[in-house]
Amino acid sequence: MVDIAGVLGSMFSLIIVTILGYIAARVGCLTADIRPKISNLIFNITLPCTVLSSVGEVDPSTGGDAIAWSIVLGAAIFFVMLVAAAVAVAVLRVPVEQRGLYLFQGVLTNTGFIGFAVLDSVFGGASVFLGSIFIAISNVFLYSLGIAALTSGGASGAEAHRASLAETARTVLRNMLNVPLVVSLIAMVVFFANIPVPASIMQAADMTGGITAPLAMMLVGLSIADADLKSVLAEWRLWGFTLIRFLIAPLVAFLALAPIVPSELALGVFIVLLAMPTGSMAGPIAATYGQDGDIPARGTIVSTLASFVIVPILMLVMTMA
Repeated sequence: MVDIAGVLGSMFSLIIVTILGYIAARVGCLTADIRPKISNLIFNITLPCTVLSSVGEVDPSTGGDAIAWSIVLGAAIFFVMLVAAAVAVAVLRVPVEQRGLYLFQGVLTNTGFIGFAVLDSVFGGASVFLGSIFIAISNVFLYSLGIAALTSGGASGAEAHRASLAETARTVLRNMLNVPLVVSLIAMVVFFANIPVPASIMQAADMTGGITAPLAMMLVGLSIADADLKSVLAEWRLWGFTLIRFLIAPLVAFLALAPIVPSELALGVFIVLLAMPTGSMAGPIAATYGQDGDIPARGTIVSTLASFVIVPILMLVMTMA
């Protein structure tokens, strides 16, 4: 399905860029105060350009089948993540007051930043377009059922978050209607309607989107540099959660779906996105809802470090299947 040597080379390249981000943070070129600005730049400008430019790399003769399966798997991926996280919580006997946090960090993954960088490196630009379909659909569940899972962990969360139903609905809607989602929908319309886009616009989108992966991986390096790695790496339960949720679950999903899904590209995108680590926004969002944001923040570091081993393992399994 994929060239494992190419996958390892691509992952090694991402690791090198991450290390460069770590070094830049250590010498003061990158600081925590500019992280939100760079994140906004990626999320609202470079990532949407990556999605738009990826449309031109989808083969119209085979794209329809891959897109159809991407829609089906995109609707399923949130629930697969949630079930996998719930299994991990049960196996690890996570304390009741922390269960919502573990469930949330299992469904809020770094698909937009690291996910697209990995997809582009492993499968090429066409997979980025398919990945945007996954994210557009799964975001609907993430910002509704995902938030519900977060606040279900204990009484403290319920007491801390007393917003009215209308206010909560507005917040959920605002989170779902973001720039990458809108551009993803536009990209799908452009593809299905075969709308011609001026070459200059596509070239500009490709140039701008080209900095998404390096910036995203440098931000990962910055996050690692800011963390107290000694205490984070000692969190045995987070390592166990990462093993079950981000490695075992994708392996099981691949073995179950490989005989069913005819589109290898759509299945590959599904497995890669399923294995993506906890997103950096998991901690801040948890804190917004009155939860302990430190646990998902540590989970982000652990799962991100593990992803550099997990993704090549998954690609190797898919290559051998």
